[in-house]
Amino acid sequence: MTRKRIPGTERRAQIVTAARRVFSQHGYDGAKTLQIAREANVSEALVYRHFPSKLALYRAVLRQVFAEQDDRWREQGIRDAGTAGLVQAIHGFIAASVADASDPERLDTHRMTLASLAGNGSYASLIYRRSQRRNGKEMEAAYAAARADGGLSGEALNVPAAAMFVEHVGTMIAAIGALPPAAQPYGVTGGDLVRQATWFCLRGIGMGDAVIHRHLDPLLTAGG
Repeated sequence: MTRKRIPGTERRAQIVTAARRVFSQHGYDGAKTLQIAREANVSEALVYRHFPSKLALYRAVLRQVFAEQDDRWREQGIRDAGTAGLVQAIHGFIAASVADASDPERLDTHRMTLASLAGNGSYASLIYRRSQRRNGKEMEAAYAAARADGGLSGEALNVPAAAMFVEHVGTMIAAIGALPPAAQPYGVTGGDLVRQATWFCLRGIGMGDAVIHRHLDPLLTAGG
C-alpha cells in the first residue's frame, strides 16, 4: 500500500497549527520543537525542513495571528460612530469570545496571550501594541462621539485602558469557557453569558441602563 503524500503547503500549515497549540500551552521559551513535532505527528527533522529554527516557526504563527486579528477587526470593529457603533462592537467581541471557547484554533490565540502574561509577556505586549496602533484612532473617535451623543456619562475613562478592560473580559471568558462544564464558574452560558458580559462592559465604560436597552436589545433579538 502506498502512503498518501501530503503536499508541502498542507504539511507546513499542519506544523504551524501544532506550534500554535504548543506555544499557547508553554509560551515561547517553554515550547520545544520536539513537542511541536509530536503535536503535528511528524518528525522533528521535518519541522526543521520547513522552518530553520523555533523563532522562524514562532514568526509564522505570529503572521497567522496578525492576519486573524485584522480579520476580527473587520468583522467586529466599529462600523458606526457614536453609541450605537460602540455597543455593536463590544457585543460582537463578547459574542465571539464566548464562541471561541469551542473553537480550538481561536482558543489557542487566547491561551497564547495568557501563557505570555505568565511568562515574559513579549507576545502579549506585541499583540496589544499592534491592536492599539491599528485601532486606536477609531476607538478614540467612537468614545468621543458616544459621549457627545449622550450615550456615555460620568467620569471619562482613558480610552486605551477602557478598551483593554473589555479585552480582558473577552479573553478570560474564552479561556474559562473551555473548562469542563462542571468547572464553569459563571452560572450562565451561551446567549445569557453574552448578554450579561456585554451589560457588564457597557456599564463599566459609562453607559446607563436605558441607553444599553435601547441599543443592545435589538442586537440580542437579531442574534436569537
